[in-house]
Amino acid sequence: MTSDPHVPEDEEDEEELPLAPPRKEGKGCFLVLIVLSAIPVVFFLLTFLGGNYLTYVYMRYFAVDRGLSVRRPPEVPLPEFKRDLEDFDRFYDAGNRGTIPGRDVVNLSSELKNMMSYPGPVRPEVLREVDRHAREVMQQYHVDGVGTAR
Repeated sequence: MTSDPHVPEDEEDEEELPLAPPRKEGKGCFLVLIVLSAIPVVFFLLTFLGGNYLTYVYMRYFAVDRGLSVRRPPEVPLPEFKRDLEDFDRFYDAGNRGTIPGRDVVNLSSELKNMMSYPGPVRPEVLREVDRHAREVMQQYHVDGVGTAR
């Protein structure tokens, strides 16, 4: 029985029927938007907080170990070329530790970039000059493992 005499019983029954569950449309889209908006924030945090580390990782593992290895001049014997790669690795490791200042790391990185900007194998005289510069900087800052100049 109804408590309100003006409402018929049929209409009251319709009001008491359970409502359909709420629709979940838009929640997946909302989550995708949140994830997509977080990607640039993470990128900028990595760039500003770990920028130097990312530079060292890129230059050491990609530019030197992989990029330069593929472009070895045929005139340079393999053992000498491996020593040059080891010199560059030690240079970037010392830069990552803070033993070598950032300006010297940037200077050598620019030289490597210029050296590798031309197609084909790198020129042996340019490779020797860049390696000589890396060794001089490492000697200047007393980085271990640097022998006499070749």
